[in-house]
Amino acid sequence: MAVDMDIPQQVTRFYGTVDYAMDVVANRQIAFVHVSMLNDPFDPYCFFETDFGESYPNLIAFMKKNHPGDLPWFRANVPPISWGQTVRDLKAYMQRVRETAFIFSTSTTYYALHPKDNLYMWGHYANGHRGVAIEFNTQALATAVIKHHEAENGKPPEATDVWAEIEYTKTFGPITAEYVYEFMKQEKDISNRKRTIRSTTQLDMYYARLPRIKSDVWQSENEWRLMWQSEKTTGKIYKCPIPEDAITTIFLGLNLAPDKAEEILAVAKLNFPRTSIFRAHKRHGALALEFELR
Repeated sequence: MAVDMDIPQQVTRFYGTVDYAMDVVANRQIAFVHVSMLNDPFDPYCFFETDFGESYPNLIAFMKKNHPGDLPWFRANVPPISWGQTVRDLKAYMQRVRETAFIFSTSTTYYALHPKDNLYMWGHYANGHRGVAIEFNTQALATAVIKHHEAENGKPPEATDVWAEIEYTKTFGPITAEYVYEFMKQEKDISNRKRTIRSTTQLDMYYARLPRIKSDVWQSENEWRLMWQSEKTTGKIYKCPIPEDAITTIFLGLNLAPDKAEEILAVAKLNFPRTSIFRAHKRHGALALEFELR
């Protein structure tokens, strides 16, 4: 399987709890976390919001003002009862997406700063430099996830682009009445055979962005994440096996306890023999880190 060239070749995940890092290297598996365990209540963004208050009369008022010639067919194709059910279905869909969503979050280079050199990431996500950072091969992880999905479900995932780049934004506006009109007009034209191919509408793009957006306060993390949907998992953690080539490098934190460092070093060399392992040290005369190969 080939990975899109826009996807970074390596990504890094920080582990503040050393036992979680040990689970990765000792059991050759990564843990997808249910979105309810994330520290951002807006992630993923599963809110159904419109600029017309979800109101059918407001939607019709918009049509009268902006597309009066299309009002007859719009009323016929989107009657009040149908619109009310559509709103309920969309809200239920968003709730279901959130209830079944698991993610594996990683970071990559941000303005030429590798995650291993990011003091904020070490301090915040690696428990004050007491943890571990593991660098993964994105292609190996994607292949492992798709293979595991096929084994678990008897078929490949619907989307093979399992890596998602997070989009950071200050604002994220609601669905507009214009989006609804544009989408319904295309559906009408296809039904009447005025067109045979669907184009990507603004509403399509809006929904595609929903699971990938975050506030720009998180931008320095430059997050890429693996996505997993499961309606069968009852717990908050989902484990996925990974191959020997999935880990490229392990960085041991500056304040990682020596016994824990030696334990991870020994297990990693056994299960991931081609992986490079570095120990962080303070760079002389600087508020920065340097890394020694172990």
